[in-house]
Amino acid sequence: MNPQKKSIEITGRLLCPMAVGAAAFIAEPEGMRRTSTVLHVEQISANEVCFETRNTNYRLHLEGQEVPA
Repeated sequence: MNPQKKSIEITGRLLCPMAVGAAAFIAEPEGMRRTSTVLHVEQISANEVCFETRNTNYRLHLEGQEVPA
């Protein structure tokens, strides 16, 4: 993860599987978020994932779902 990028911590659920090279789509209580292209994904736990996009570092806390292994 690039420490020079902004970091965001969010809670939501993935609308489709996350893949390097594609945008991530995340449903949040306020609406849907589409990220820029995912560059790197790191699973922290079954309910938490950190990932880096072209613009931002994210820490995603998953609601009601687990990260696929």
